[in-house]
Amino acid sequence: MTKPKLLITGMNKSQCTPNFWKRQQIKLATHYSILAALPDMGYDVEQRPVELGEDLSKYDKVIVYIHSPSGFAGFVYNSLYAIAKRPDCIIAIDDWQTDSIFKGVADLTDDVRLFRQYVVDSHESLPPNWEQYKQVIRDGVAAVVGKTHKMLFPVFAGGEVSKLLPVEYNKDLLFGYNPNPYHLNRKPGAYGDSMEPDGTSHVPFEAKEKVFNFASLVQGKTAKWLKKQEIKNWDTKYYGSRKDGQDRLTDEEMCKVFAQHWASLLPGYWHAGSGWWRFRHLQVADANSILIGDPTELKILYRDESLCNLKASDLESMDLAQLTAIALGQKEALYANHPLSKETERLELQAALES
Repeated sequence: MTKPKLLITGMNKSQCTPNFWKRQQIKLATHYSILAALPDMGYDVEQRPVELGEDLSKYDKVIVYIHSPSGFAGFVYNSLYAIAKRPDCIIAIDDWQTDSIFKGVADLTDDVRLFRQYVVDSHESLPPNWEQYKQVIRDGVAAVVGKTHKMLFPVFAGGEVSKLLPVEYNKDLLFGYNPNPYHLNRKPGAYGDSMEPDGTSHVPFEAKEKVFNFASLVQGKTAKWLKKQEIKNWDTKYYGSRKDGQDRLTDEEMCKVFAQHWASLLPGYWHAGSGWWRFRHLQVADANSILIGDPTELKILYRDESLCNLKASDLESMDLAQLTAIALGQKEALYANHPLSKETERLELQAALES
C-alpha cells in the first residue's frame, strides 16, 4: 500500500532542512518532533525548499512554515508559491514571535515591500525567470492575509491558541500540538537523538545551590519583571548575552545549570495564556528544580495556583523540605497534565491534517 506523501517546507533554512538543529547551539526545533511523529502516522515525509514553478500536486498534504522576511528568510517567495499553489496547505509557525511573523508576511501585500531588493537578495536561490511568478507570489500573500488556511502551532493543551495571532482568526482553523513526546532528550550528557526523558536530578536536593538562573536577554519588559521578583538574598546568574559578558551555553550545558541551581527565572511571553511550547519547562522539571514564571503561562502547565503564583522572593524564606516539595510538585503536575504520550501528539497532528 502506498503511503500518503507529505511535504514540509518553509521560509528559512531551519524550516526546510532535515536535522538543521544539529548545526545550532540552541537545539530548539519543533520540526524534529513532527518529522519523528509523521512517519509513525503512516506518512512518507519530505522536508525541503520548494522550487518556483514545480508541480506540488503529487503531495497529499503540505505544511508551510512562515517567517518574517527580515529574519534571515531565504525562501520567502518559494513558500508563498507553495501556499498559492496548495490552497489546502497548513500554515505553521515555529517561533514565539508569532505576531511579528504574521505581520511580516501580511505587510507584503504592498508590491514595493514584497519585491524590494532586500527581500530579493535574501533568497538563497531564484531561477532566472523568477519574475514570471510574481502574481503567484502575490496570491500567496493574499492567501495568508485572507485567513482561510488552517494554522498549526506548538503548544501545550489547554491554552487559548487565538492569542498567538495579532488578528481575528477563525478558531476552528487553529490547531496545536505538544512536541515533547517525540522531541529530543533533555538529559545532560546525552543530548542527542534519544527521545526519552531523563527523570533524574543529577544533583541531590541538599547539594543544590540557592541561586536563580536567568537564560534570556534583560530588556525592557524582562527587566521590569525581574525587579518585581524582589530578590534579596540569593544570587542570580545570567546566561545568553555575550555582549554583557554572560556565558552562552548549549542546551546540554544549560540542563546541568538547571540541576545545580534551585530555580530558573522565566518571564512570560506577550501571549501568555496561549500555551506556547517552551522546552525549558520540561528541562527544569527533569532537573528537579523550580520554575518561576508568568502565572498565566504556568497555570496551563500545573493547574495548581500554589505552584504557579510564586515569586522568586518566596523561595528565599523556604527550607529544604519546602523547596523540595515545590520542585517535585511542579514536576508531578506538569507530567500529570501533559504526559509524554506519543499517541496524544499523533492525534493532535492528525486533527490538523484531516479536519
